[in-house]
Amino acid sequence: MVLHLAGQSYGSFGTVDPGWQKDPVLTNYCSATPVWPMRTMWIWRVEPQSAQSWYGGEVMRQWRAWAAMTVIGLLGHGSSVGAQSLPAGAPPGMIPEPVPSGPAYPPPGYGGGGGLVPGPISPYAAPPGPDGGVSLPANSPGAFIENPYEQEKRIFVHIGALGLQLGSVSPLPLSYNVPGNVDNGTPIPYDATPNYSYNVISPNMNWGVIGTLGCLIDNQQFEVTGFYLPEKTSSASITSAGQLNVPYIGVPLGLSGNNGVGLQADTISISQSVAMGNLEGNYRMTGLAHREFDLILGVRYFDYQQGTTFFTDDGSVLNNLGQANPLLQTNYLTSTYNRMVGPQIGLEYATRILYGFSFTSEAKTAFMANFMERNMSLNRGDGFNIFTRNKTNTGYSQLFQMGFNLEWNMFEKFKVRGGYNLLWLVGVAQSADLIDFNITNPVVNTNTSSNFFQGPSIEFHFLF
Repeated sequence: MVLHLAGQSYGSFGTVDPGWQKDPVLTNYCSATPVWPMRTMWIWRVEPQSAQSWYGGEVMRQWRAWAAMTVIGLLGHGSSVGAQSLPAGAPPGMIPEPVPSGPAYPPPGYGGGGGLVPGPISPYAAPPGPDGGVSLPANSPGAFIENPYEQEKRIFVHIGALGLQLGSVSPLPLSYNVPGNVDNGTPIPYDATPNYSYNVISPNMNWGVIGTLGCLIDNQQFEVTGFYLPEKTSSASITSAGQLNVPYIGVPLGLSGNNGVGLQADTISISQSVAMGNLEGNYRMTGLAHREFDLILGVRYFDYQQGTTFFTDDGSVLNNLGQANPLLQTNYLTSTYNRMVGPQIGLEYATRILYGFSFTSEAKTAFMANFMERNMSLNRGDGFNIFTRNKTNTGYSQLFQMGFNLEWNMFEKFKVRGGYNLLWLVGVAQSADLIDFNITNPVVNTNTSSNFFQGPSIEFHFLF
């Protein structure tokens, strides 16, 4: 058997679908025009698989007719239902507007046409903002001032030791080889080779004190710092009977020597002394964006002194008291004073490398006026002065300083700094340059040169 499901909508004046009219049974019962409202009718139709049997087909047609009429009766019998009427009384009001978050209309006088103006508008045509009563005071660090920001204000003190060693000394020749060792006054040949020079001196480390006193205000510092290295002397000597020939020119009055001054000398010694002092007033500012860097601006005074003593002994014969003959001895003394002052600029870098340890480096340079003084004199062994010369002048000098330090932050307000320092002085007067072998008519040499120093330091930093 085959099961068929069919549906049809009927209007108030509709007719049966022609497809359904092919069924004579349905046609007999559904040809009339119905008067019920529009409905949809579903009909189940069952047909035998073999429609050749008249009896079976007739029975099925009757069954379908009765089923259709039953469904029509159940679904088709109804009455028209009209729409519901509105309740009596006043009509409902309009839906209220949402709660506004600001003024619903522009302020009075803002533009025309109901307070609106066509856009875009320039900044000068923009509506006025709030009055000054809502602005923050000029001295307010922020909008939240229940706990106002307080600047850090501290006093700091640094004290320690600094050592500096002169890198090299003048290579000035002091003595030459002369064939033979007989003290007969043989002059020094033009092509003689030096056998003793100024640079036989090995400069010693010069130790002194270093200190700083300053005030910390937030990210700014004001400091007075300096160091002092007292006079330190380095010397060297040589004794070689009749083999030392100092290239003096002429024999001045009061100094006869032994067959010439300095010729075929027996003993020569050379010594050099160095002393220096430094005083600075600096302003430091730590960067707010890059707090690893400090800018340094300041004024610096630097005092640098050198002294040279050149001694010769032209006779090794001693008197009855075991003393050398002072008339055959000479002391050549030279000294220089460099008093430099000028502005300086610098930069310091600091970074943490381990817990409690930091690395800092500092570089400064000063542009300085140098007030120089030069002195030279030659004395006999008994103190008799052969000549004295001196001269002062002003020149330009420059100072370069660098330091590399490791800091141990032992406590919140105490740390230890150990470092290594480099100092380069350019355009300074040196005592070695004042040795003039023309002892009959000496001239003060006003040339300048440079000196390089290096050495360690240790400091203790206190914060109060």
